[in-house]
Amino acid sequence: MITLPEGCTTGLRVAPRWPASQVHLQPVVLARLLDAQRQLPPTIQLLLTRGYEPGGGGLGRFRGLSRRLGIALFRACYPRRHDEVAAIFGTNGHDLDGRHVDVSIVLDGRRLRLLPLGVFTSLPLQQRRIARHASAIHAVKQALLVCGFEIHPNATESLQIHCDYLA
Repeated sequence: MITLPEGCTTGLRVAPRWPASQVHLQPVVLARLLDAQRQLPPTIQLLLTRGYEPGGGGLGRFRGLSRRLGIALFRACYPRRHDEVAAIFGTNGHDLDGRHVDVSIVLDGRRLRLLPLGVFTSLPLQQRRIARHASAIHAVKQALLVCGFEIHPNATESLQIHCDYLA
């Protein structure tokens, strides 16, 4: 496992999701993310936001509490989307082995906020963001797929670009 602080690593930007201050991942995953970055045009840059997060410790307890509160709020806000709770609020492998990462997109030097309200971004707003940035989103997802990643099937998780390295 390697640890990346906030900043740039050989062409890949790192911005850990609060309250984390660094991102942990397997070296092979970093190598494949860098391969994906090389396939993208110079106007698009990957931004690594989340990797391995152990279940114990302060960050793990904080994430657990956030999940419980988030689930309650999400169910209240979106009563018709209860079937998405596990996909959106589960650990999705981040607590396993450093092969499960979230990335974002930097387009022309600006980070795209595909989920401006986080997982609470409504599906219609998500669709508008996708329409506005379809070309960049498609390019990033294609590069990740070619490099051995699988994109999460849930619409919200796929906009966080949660992906799992399978090879």
